[in-house]
Amino acid sequence: MSSKQPKKGDALDVPSPTNTNSNKRKQNKKRKRSATKTAGDDHDTKSNNRTDWSSGSYPYPTDYNDHFETPQRAYADIYPLLRYCLQKDKKSNSEEAIIYDPYFCTGTAATLMEQTFKSNKDKSPLPCPTRIHHKKADFYVDVKQNKFPQYDILVTNPPYSSNHKERCLDFAVNQLKRNGRPFFLLMPNYVSTKEYWRKITQNIQVVFIAPSTSHPYEYNHPEGTGHEKSPFESVWFCGVSGNEDMKALKDAFIKFHSKHTSTPIPRWAESLQGLIQVGGVSGEKRKNPRQRKKMRLLAMQKSGAGGAAGGPPPSSAQVTNTALPSSGQKKDGKPKKKFDRRKQNSAKKAKKKRLNSGNDM
Repeated sequence: MSSKQPKKGDALDVPSPTNTNSNKRKQNKKRKRSATKTAGDDHDTKSNNRTDWSSGSYPYPTDYNDHFETPQRAYADIYPLLRYCLQKDKKSNSEEAIIYDPYFCTGTAATLMEQTFKSNKDKSPLPCPTRIHHKKADFYVDVKQNKFPQYDILVTNPPYSSNHKERCLDFAVNQLKRNGRPFFLLMPNYVSTKEYWRKITQNIQVVFIAPSTSHPYEYNHPEGTGHEKSPFESVWFCGVSGNEDMKALKDAFIKFHSKHTSTPIPRWAESLQGLIQVGGVSGEKRKNPRQRKKMRLLAMQKSGAGGAAGGPPPSSAQVTNTALPSSGQKKDGKPKKKFDRRKQNSAKKAKKKRLNSGNDM
């Protein structure tokens, strides 16, 4: 019988019958780690094997809850800004511009962007041919190996889990500062209140484009799951440059939507305070997950049968002013007896004193 041991890195999918239970457990752990790890990738997101398309068909770890497609109306809202940026770069009629979307879900983003461009071809066409680079590739590996395309504009809806938002934003701002490449990132509105947003976007000019209050962006999952309404609002975070003519940019935005958009015009803001004023984000500090869950439950209880029927939970902004029960009151409204530690300690001392006096007799 050969005593040759497998080398490090050899496949261990079929364990030897002579292996002990301890070795089997170690091998199982090793296989689990290798299944969720991609070479050269330092994602923090864990793989979710709920469906074949959401994990096994991707060359990088995925999260089921990140697979929500951007609605076409979101691209229509920023179309005049994309057109303005391409005109400013003075692209010729024959020179091709590249729009880069590094996060691939089902590839629908490229299709919806192309449809948006075609729908505006007759009334307000782009100044040059445009190609959308949207492939199923590991974005972070491409960045690490410097294999990402030499694009003109970055337009993407990054995953909201883990630290994808921060990493995407850091990449986008670096490319804007070094190469003058504008970016348009569709992210939750609360990102505008985060410290990392303030630090990363220092010394650049940013614009927030929020949907109209009556038409918030709604997302669809490829499997048709999820809430009917998004639990938070999404906003376009647009980076242009440090010396952009903001008046000309805003005029182009307002002129296009006033003339060609039948729905209410999207909201425009150039600062966090401006975004708060137009109602794009709440000025209050975002509550932690436990507090948000409690607020949703309270709102569902108030809604009665509608909440009990399994309707989507409202956003935290919708229940910001909901009165929470005080710590001294029970759910049924009866006063809650407060625990007095001083009384308990006094009772213990009195009992001890009585016991000592009894022993002395």
